[in-house]
Amino acid sequence: MLNFVKKYLSLFKQEFWVYTALALPGLIMYFIGVAQLGAADRITLTAGALVKYANEFLTIAALFCLLHFLGFKKRWFFALALFFYYLTVSADIALLIYFKERFGLKYAGTLFGGQYAFLLDIRLILYLTFLYFYPYFVVRRAWAHRSSRHASAKKIAAAAVLMLLLALISPLRFVRTPNTFYARALMQTTLIEIVTDAFIKKPPYTHYTQLPAGLEALAQKYNLFAPTDFVNAHNYERIILLTGEAVSNKFLNSFNASIPPEASYVLDDAAQNYPFASLRYSALSTLYGLSVIFSGHPNAELMYKNDFPLSFVKVLRDGGFKTAFIRGADEEYMDEHIIFKSAGFEEVYGARYFTRSPQYSNSVAWWGLTDRKLFEFAIDYLKENKDKKVFINILNVDTHVPSGRRDYPGQDYPPLAEESGQPRKVKKLYGRQNMARAFYRFNYDLGLFIDALREEGLFDDKTLLILTGDHPFFANMDTASLFKNYRPVYDEVPFALITAKTPAEPVATGVFKSQQDIAPTILGLAGFKTPRGMFGRSIFEPGPRTLFYMKNNYAVIENQTGRRMVPFNTTRPEEADIIKLLNSTLE
Repeated sequence: MLNFVKKYLSLFKQEFWVYTALALPGLIMYFIGVAQLGAADRITLTAGALVKYANEFLTIAALFCLLHFLGFKKRWFFALALFFYYLTVSADIALLIYFKERFGLKYAGTLFGGQYAFLLDIRLILYLTFLYFYPYFVVRRAWAHRSSRHASAKKIAAAAVLMLLLALISPLRFVRTPNTFYARALMQTTLIEIVTDAFIKKPPYTHYTQLPAGLEALAQKYNLFAPTDFVNAHNYERIILLTGEAVSNKFLNSFNASIPPEASYVLDDAAQNYPFASLRYSALSTLYGLSVIFSGHPNAELMYKNDFPLSFVKVLRDGGFKTAFIRGADEEYMDEHIIFKSAGFEEVYGARYFTRSPQYSNSVAWWGLTDRKLFEFAIDYLKENKDKKVFINILNVDTHVPSGRRDYPGQDYPPLAEESGQPRKVKKLYGRQNMARAFYRFNYDLGLFIDALREEGLFDDKTLLILTGDHPFFANMDTASLFKNYRPVYDEVPFALITAKTPAEPVATGVFKSQQDIAPTILGLAGFKTPRGMFGRSIFEPGPRTLFYMKNNYAVIENQTGRRMVPFNTTRPEEADIIKLLNSTLE
């Protein structure tokens, strides 16, 4: 076996240092991913890193030999090919930093309709310049490819054989720990990961009126679908769900003492003086996070691609509530105006609507309408429907990644007070564009919104304002000094129930409350029973919980007994049943 491998590796002897240098960006991506996923240990940082290096080396070798086989000889063209290859690696790095996920088709769809003014940032221009000239100088100085097309074809075949062999004998295949599972998820090059994602066979969707015996036993094991008549004693008829863009506990002084108290006083008040739970995230990206929130089901893609067979919004609508989705960004982004209507919203408002309104058009900039004006619109909407049962979902935009709103047309915000006692560097930090400043201003506008609800007589015993996030945000761009004392709870989202009449039921104790629990909680507070097929349960309902989290090609299951990762293509019977369960709905 060793001689066999040496024979094929010897084909790349002449270009060894070239392909090694060009493999470095992919290796950097691996180390960033391992760190972000909390998977760093001796195995992943040694054997795992070597396997990743080999994959990158062989992929780049195959790419170069393919271009040579096709007749390309100019070094600038090979550098250009590597430039585009490194763009995919950079996308992987960005997603791992921002959302702890790899780049794939899920995120490819978000590229259309986004805001790209950041492309003119000199830092990004310099980075893109480096992405081209790094491979250009490596190829120019070290590559002297003079082999024939026949030799190139032989090398392509050798690279393919070696990658297949590496996949079969990789030491990470034989060590089954959460860390090695995550490391294996980072093994493939970004290019191959995207191609694999495009062709991977997704598990089939099944709708049950009664679960088969095997799935029923599995559901009982994870305490799912247990019959319950749990409904909260007090019912609300004006429900406002604010799914704040990227709102995370890390930006609340209650959780992170490095955040100045005046930067999150409204959110802190909600966390400390009203019913509150810290929720584990069940999905990342806005569409996926909202789909889990609406359905109480961890399979976001299954929900929105099948017109939401489960949705608390539909239950409220059919129960007499007027339902509206109000957002600052473009309502037609990724066809979400259609998707959200299929979830049960009768009306959808967004930047296109506000651009046509003389009252709001001057406040539409960057990603969309400013949060302050969005809240003003919500107040007007609630006043117009004051005597009706109303449910609205507000999705703000000023805290959009990666660095928050750039332009607040005509709006002023107080700076951190001089007497606040904050270090000068912290005040300076909040004086420039970054996520910390964005959340400071979001908190200020949220305070204005809550004051307006009270002033307009919209905050009575029937009103419920729910503060939470669509998903957390992990990157600390320009704000790392605020998160040096990192704790896992930073990556959770707040869930606060601001009311004039507090629910009589206490929030249940215990961990693993998640975004899956939002739908059952809202239904209970509105006087409706939870549909049996929802995975979540009201935060007021006691009992053990299990967190399910769907990735591109595997699922994470976590509860008090531990954590396990299950690939979609598993051949183990119980794991296969878990995947079936996650790809089904129960009536």
